[in-house]
Amino acid sequence: MQNNLSRFLFGERLPWLPPERVRQTFAEQESQSEILVGWVQLVLVGFFIAIYSLSPKTSAGTAFQPVPWVLGVYLFVTLLRLWLSYRTVLPGWLLMASIVIDMALLMGLIWSFHIQYEQPPSFYLKAPTVLYVFIFIAVRALRFSPRYVIVSGIVAALGWLALAGYVMVAEPGDPMITRDYVEYMTSNHILVGAEVDKIMSILVVTGVLAVALVRARRTMIQAVTETAAARELSRFVPTEIAARITRSDTRIAPGDGEVKEATILFTDIEGFSSVSEHLAPDALARMLNDYFAAISAILGRTGGVINQFQGDALLITFNTVRPDPD
Repeated sequence: MQNNLSRFLFGERLPWLPPERVRQTFAEQESQSEILVGWVQLVLVGFFIAIYSLSPKTSAGTAFQPVPWVLGVYLFVTLLRLWLSYRTVLPGWLLMASIVIDMALLMGLIWSFHIQYEQPPSFYLKAPTVLYVFIFIAVRALRFSPRYVIVSGIVAALGWLALAGYVMVAEPGDPMITRDYVEYMTSNHILVGAEVDKIMSILVVTGVLAVALVRARRTMIQAVTETAAARELSRFVPTEIAARITRSDTRIAPGDGEVKEATILFTDIEGFSSVSEHLAPDALARMLNDYFAAISAILGRTGGVINQFQGDALLITFNTVRPDPD
């Protein structure tokens, strides 16, 4: 039952550990993705700063205005991480810490609204800035690693839970809780169900993204592995054959083929057995490699394809894989 549910949610589990070259490819892609994450977050903080700078300041009389300070710290953290991303591969612990810092700064920014605008703490729970939480979670999906999305979503849910809890305890004599939706929308009172909805939305979006990333990652690993296998295959069979196998719309079954007129050429080195008896194995291998390279260069110009190696013998065809009207 558990295996069936896992297969339904995440797709088929890979029956093997990805080869080292595939893992290395993913590591390089994730390193590049972290740079992209940095630039996206830099655009976001730039957007924050632009909106704040251009909007009318209704809190001009407030002695302490925390919003510019929070934006400044977030800009510094974003630039620092982007610079480090270009300099080196960021370790996992640093990425996790940066996610926590990002969410903490965003929650701190939202929390500071009631101070800057001199309103009750419940004021910040209705700030539309909460929507940026979902952007922050979605940005982490650029790495194609579900753990960073999950951590981002959990930290965001805990952060919003802390913000809602602070409202309830900030003024012990007046928890500002209501069950009247109209009163909730038209006053500074809070509706517990509305805050629960926000937390559930954060967790659901996080879960959906995480499931999608697991499914996509498995598919990508399989695709990258098959691409690497096709690249290795092209070293032993003609490139055109490897391409036809990998790009075929249907599975190629044993015995599949087509009938064509072709020219068949067999080559063989005269006296090869005698020569091989007087050469060391490594010298013999170098000689054969030089010979095969010379023949391949000629075939590349004339349209021939080596279909088979047998020791020093070659089976070469024309007008099979590569069309040749002559």
